Amino acid sequence: MTQENLESILEDPTLSPASREKLAAFYANISAKEFSDILDARGNQYVEFVQEGGGVWGSALVGYLYGLEIFGIRFLKVAGTSAGAINTMLIAACRTKEEMKSDVIRDILFNWNFADFMDGRAYVRKTIHAMLNNKNFLKINTFIIIGILVFFGILAFVFPTDALWETKVLFAIPLFLVLILAACTAKLYGNLRKRNSGLNPGHVFTEQMKEVLTGFGIRTVAQLNEKFVKTGKALNLNYRYGNTTEYYDRALQSIGEIRENNKRHIDEIRYRIFYDSTVNNTYYQQDPFYLLKSEYIVVTTDINAKVKVQLPTMANLYWSEEELKHSSPAEFVRASMSVPFFFEPMQKKINQEEDSVKYAWKFWMNTQPENINPVGIFIDGGSISNFPIDLFHDPDIFYPRMPLFGVQLTSDPDILSEKRGKTSEEILKSPVTFAGNIIDTLRGFNDKSFLTKHTFYHLFSIQAVNCGNSNWLNFFMKKEEKEDLFNRGFQAALDFLNGFDWEQYKCERMMLSMKEKKILKEEDTPTVG
Repeated sequence: MTQENLESILEDPTLSPASREKLAAFYANISAKEFSDILDARGNQYVEFVQEGGGVWGSALVGYLYGLEIFGIRFLKVAGTSAGAINTMLIAACRTKEEMKSDVIRDILFNWNFADFMDGRAYVRKTIHAMLNNKNFLKINTFIIIGILVFFGILAFVFPTDALWETKVLFAIPLFLVLILAACTAKLYGNLRKRNSGLNPGHVFTEQMKEVLTGFGIRTVAQLNEKFVKTGKALNLNYRYGNTTEYYDRALQSIGEIRENNKRHIDEIRYRIFYDSTVNNTYYQQDPFYLLKSEYIVVTTDINAKVKVQLPTMANLYWSEEELKHSSPAEFVRASMSVPFFFEPMQKKINQEEDSVKYAWKFWMNTQPENINPVGIFIDGGSISNFPIDLFHDPDIFYPRMPLFGVQLTSDPDILSEKRGKTSEEILKSPVTFAGNIIDTLRGFNDKSFLTKHTFYHLFSIQAVNCGNSNWLNFFMKKEEKEDLFNRGFQAALDFLNGFDWEQYKCERMMLSMKEKKILKEEDTPTVG
């Protein structure tokens, strides 16, 4: 970033005084850093990028993206769930890979009225609004209902009456109130059944997403794939040190240095096998861009097949090749952000006779044609994987050409809970809190298991954005609140870039790879992984 660009960005009205102050303080250090060895002709540096889901906290993701982009970070691979899926899709569809995208995405999100996405019955929107404005809404109303029933129930027994009809009226009042409550419950249940167990159809979101993508010239999945998905030399990128054998030579040199620096921890037999295979890898020797690929991945969950689904990677499980030529990629995002009961699950009827579908079910699911599901039923990808950083983990990495960056979303209560942990009294306070903790454990199991095994990513790749006390389902969020989240994400990105060390990343990432291959003895290197 040049001094001229810095001055222009510091005048951005969206940035808070704290954001401007941090940018001015970190500018010199970050500008002098290297973040990747894959560059384009403009000098932009390319990374892989994974974004966690978090409802309307997506504004923080855009702020984080903005913080990366102003320092010339660009994206070769992007992935996300729910809100992260929205951002992923917009990154893939917007402009060219060399251009900044966050300013356009920011304008889109700031202009969207999130409340419009609640396109169900009017009482649903009003109830949710009341719940968000008062966190004790359910508790207070439950106490009020119980109090009224108890009052009239006692009144029926203690109030003196002179006639039989008066007694009947007194007993009828609490019974009438119970019937009203039962009728309201039955109405809610009936609406859920009619709307496929979702309070909001999600049509408004889908149409707005389609409209935005159409504005970028993207009407179909096939068009987006043609624009964004490239491989090898077709990417028109450069390796920092040269486009001939430099990448191969530096890989051999670095592997040798790791061995020298960790002699006591090396299994020499496994190391020799690994090193010889590296030496004999003529693909990388001839082409530093071998297996290099740009791609976008949106994560959702199919509760019919009971699997985590990566779109468009696994799209042929549900869409034929012909359908992908006419279907909007907005459908992928709609599938990913289907919060259970809040939105209707997205359904996709499967053409079981289509050859591309048959092949996909055999390839991905080992399913015979006669056993292919008739329909895919998608709910929020966060139900299985809210932070799918494992998608871009390569256990057979040759030598890092670019890093994997990830951004997670958290809040003040979550941070406090992680710092001090929960007591058994808090977890088992009621059946509701008990059930909530079980759901949270199962929902984050896939991602947490991966990150627990690969501590490397928490140390070198991931930054968390504290979204404060805001609610991730606050669809009534005002512009000021969006801007606050944007600035929180922006400042978190600056903190991450300021502390990032590309040379250390490469070394530690190779050590992780060698540990996975049992070249580095795990008992001797407990912190690597």
